[in-house]
Amino acid sequence: MEPVTGERLDDASALYRADLERHRAAYRFAQARIRGGEGGGGQWAGGSVLLDLGCGTGYGAAELAAGGLRVIGLDRVRPAARARGAGADFVVGDLTRLPFADASVEAVVSFQVIEHFADPRPYLAELARILAPGGLLLVSTPNRLQSDGENPYHLHEYEAAELAALLAVHFEQVELRGVHAVGAAARHQAARLRQIRRLTRLDPFGLRRILPRSVVEWGFARLSLLVRRLIRPGRGEGEVLAADYPVGEAGSDCLDLLASCRVPRRRAGAIDQAGSD
Repeated sequence: MEPVTGERLDDASALYRADLERHRAAYRFAQARIRGGEGGGGQWAGGSVLLDLGCGTGYGAAELAAGGLRVIGLDRVRPAARARGAGADFVVGDLTRLPFADASVEAVVSFQVIEHFADPRPYLAELARILAPGGLLLVSTPNRLQSDGENPYHLHEYEAAELAALLAVHFEQVELRGVHAVGAAARHQAARLRQIRRLTRLDPFGLRRILPRSVVEWGFARLSLLVRRLIRPGRGEGEVLAADYPVGEAGSDCLDLLASCRVPRRRAGAIDQAGSD
């Protein structure tokens, strides 16, 4: 099992089960959309490839492959061993220099990735370059209005209007939805935020903002584990289930923003327009 970072989720740890179910909501939505349900508006062509870009430990790519899709996951590091044997193919690569031809991919998912870029425009330009004219791109990212703001790996988090405007530079059609928390998931989220606020009060001078990055990441991983041990199920709150993270409107109360993007703009035009912001 890989060392816990608090960022790369793996289904080997029961402590992160609620977090995984939250992220899996986007993968379930993708499965329905790409198969033509949920207003997908298209047929999945035989032999078409679905890319999972920034696939992390690979659990999502493996689940999509288990659902009958041909999936290639790409990340800067290798996925977990369990994912490598689950039917998806995996590539190690650079997200800003994707090894795929122009307009060659019918479907792309990029979940919990864009917030890791200080400047996401080169990445979005690459997504627009590889997506076929009739293809579908799905992007998810934390909603800044509901985030704890403590993840050192997140260089920029978004509100709904900001994300929609950014994506519209590169895609003509952008539809925004949100992943919500209800029932046990809502209680889990509230408890997590309470514990984070309680622990961060121990750093009243904000030293965690100025310490060397390696120290901050080390501390974040351990605090991430501590928070989840403090709020683990079994105290009358109930275990978080997949149904506790429904996809609905992209309101201020959703945990994650989930965008469907179609009709990629030409790369040169997208870069020119982005550079004029």
